[in-house]
Amino acid sequence: MLDQSTSSGVSAAETEARIDLAAAIRLVSLFGWDDVTLAHLSARSPDNPDHMLLHGPQYFFDDVQASNLHLLDRNAEHVRPQDDMPHKFAFPFHREIYDAFPKANAIIHVHTKAVCAVAMQKQGLIPGNQYAMWLGPIGYHDYPGMLSSPEIGADLVNSFGDGQIVLQRGHGVAIWAPTQREAFVLAYTFNRACEAQIMSGVGEGGIEAYVPPNDVLGATVQQARAITDGEQMWSKVCWEGWKRKIARSAPDYCH
Repeated sequence: MLDQSTSSGVSAAETEARIDLAAAIRLVSLFGWDDVTLAHLSARSPDNPDHMLLHGPQYFFDDVQASNLHLLDRNAEHVRPQDDMPHKFAFPFHREIYDAFPKANAIIHVHTKAVCAVAMQKQGLIPGNQYAMWLGPIGYHDYPGMLSSPEIGADLVNSFGDGQIVLQRGHGVAIWAPTQREAFVLAYTFNRACEAQIMSGVGEGGIEAYVPPNDVLGATVQQARAITDGEQMWSKVCWEGWKRKIARSAPDYCH
C-alpha cells in the first residue's frame, strides 16, 4: 500500500486520490480501453486545486501504480522533483477542463473501438438504447487535428455546455466528474451505449433506430440519476466492486 506517513509528504487525501486514479487506470487496461498509452486519465489534487495527478507517458496502463502517478503544477512540472517525463501532451486538455469546471475532480479520455465507431457517424450517439438514454444530451467537438494546446483545450471546454460528456468526432470521448467513481460510471455507460449502437447495425441497409418520445427521454435522464450520479448508492456499490475486481487481477495497483 502507498506510504501515507507524514515523512512521505503525501497526505491521506492525496493517497486516496492516487489509489482511486490508479484503480481507474488499471480498470481501463483490464477492459481493453487503454489503446497502448493514447488514452489518459487524471485527478485534481485534493490538497491544491491547481495541481493534478496524471500518469506518465512512459508507463503502459498496466504499469501504473498509485505511487508512480505524477503530481503536476500548472506548468506541467513535477511538484515533487523527479526524473520521470511528465505527460505534457495530455496536460493542456486536462488543465483547461479543470479550470473551466470547478466541480471537476476527475477526467477520463478514451477512444475505445465502439466510441471511435460512433464518433465517425455523422448523427453521433442516438438515444435509442437505455445506456444512451440514461446519459441524456451530450456535447460534440469537431476533430481539430493531433495537436494538443491550451487553445484546443479551451475549444473543447466550450463543447461541454452544461454537460459532462463530449463526443470528439473522429476521435474519442472526454468526460469530467466530481469523483473518480462517477467519471468511471459515466465512461462505462457511454461505452456500452456506443457498443449497443454499433452492434444494432443502425444506418446499415436502411435500418432505423427506435427513439422514444422527448417526454420519455427527459424523464429517463432524471430517473437515471440513481445510476449516473456518483453520490447515489448504485455508483458507490459499482465502484467498490470494480476496485475489488482490479485488486484480484492487479493487487499492486495501490502500491
